[in-house]
Amino acid sequence: MKTRLQSLSNSVSAILLVLCFSCKDDDTQAVCNGSDFAIANTTGAFPANTTYIQTLGDLNITALENNNAAETPKSAFIWKYDDTGIYTTSFGAPATMVKYRVDENCIPREGEKMVVPGANTFSAVEFISPTKAYASVGGGLAKVVIFDPSTLRVTGEIDLAKTKRDGAPEMYYIGTAVRDNKFFLALSYFDANFNEAYDSAMIAVIDIATDKVEKVIRDNRTGHIFPNGAALEAFAMDANGDLYVQGLGYTHVASGRNVPSGILRIKKGQTDFDPDYFFNLKEATGKNCYGLYHFGDGQTFTTRIEDPSKFWSAPSCKFYILNLNSKTSLGELSGVPAVQSSSTAWMRKFDNERILFAVAGATENAVYQYNIASGMASKMFTTVGQSFGFEKKD
Repeated sequence: MKTRLQSLSNSVSAILLVLCFSCKDDDTQAVCNGSDFAIANTTGAFPANTTYIQTLGDLNITALENNNAAETPKSAFIWKYDDTGIYTTSFGAPATMVKYRVDENCIPREGEKMVVPGANTFSAVEFISPTKAYASVGGGLAKVVIFDPSTLRVTGEIDLAKTKRDGAPEMYYIGTAVRDNKFFLALSYFDANFNEAYDSAMIAVIDIATDKVEKVIRDNRTGHIFPNGAALEAFAMDANGDLYVQGLGYTHVASGRNVPSGILRIKKGQTDFDPDYFFNLKEATGKNCYGLYHFGDGQTFTTRIEDPSKFWSAPSCKFYILNLNSKTSLGELSGVPAVQSSSTAWMRKFDNERILFAVAGATENAVYQYNIASGMASKMFTTVGQSFGFEKKD
């Protein structure tokens, strides 16, 4: 269902405070053997959500229950799973990140916690190295938190004051990518009525070595780069190192301009949008689209919005296959039901045989697989709740 990031009054000068809580010394913990995957499934309707976070030893199941899961009373996302734990964020104030440690029974247990009072939620997380990561905060704070993933302690911040714009009291930083020692951060600007303030796609280019904003790039061929948590992706990189960015598209109220859904490109070694490349998704598929998942030639996907009026309340999106080079649609992914908005339709490639993806359908929630060799999709297992994150241990 549609949820809106809470706004923070711009008249208040927010002071960044961080609270970190540690779990027991790792040396006293037994080791779990065989927890190769971590998945988060959310039940209920906002604000009465519950998320179940659990691990899986393999994918040879037909139905996944939540009996061996850790519970959190909010909608939560998984951003990363490695030997140190499962990194999660939950929707709502204050912005909170929790690292779950996996016990000897392969059950996640709450470990370190990072809280930013005054920030409404963590919007996007990008891991730079084992000791450096970025987390943008939603709801008006013009900053990105820099933290150490190994300890979940804040080590600094990136000042985003350079990205502020007149007539846009609501600002959100959702959608990220890293390439060529640059951090690309999508910018969304809204007016006081929560309408798009600008009819363009806008991205801040940040230098990772200095943690400074170098510039803001803008392109009016599409707009509204606004993915949702760790589930939906708007950035993708191909084998050449070219970066692709997907805009949802919308009607710009102030000008009346109908901005189409589309894909822009930032070529390898460049930090500006490529003026010679634009993939008009609305023209290619017949309707606006949401999300971009690229796994190689013939393996690029989006979800087409079938009914915008029911986007957040009913199954209203269908998976489509794209060709980024020819800028064409290869049609609907057959054998897959419509999903309830693409924010519940993550896609992950863990091997060379298949691509896994989530489907929040009309009658059940499930994880499906796309067979790369055959180009066919089939259901793997059902889940109790909508899946907002699925990661393989690094």
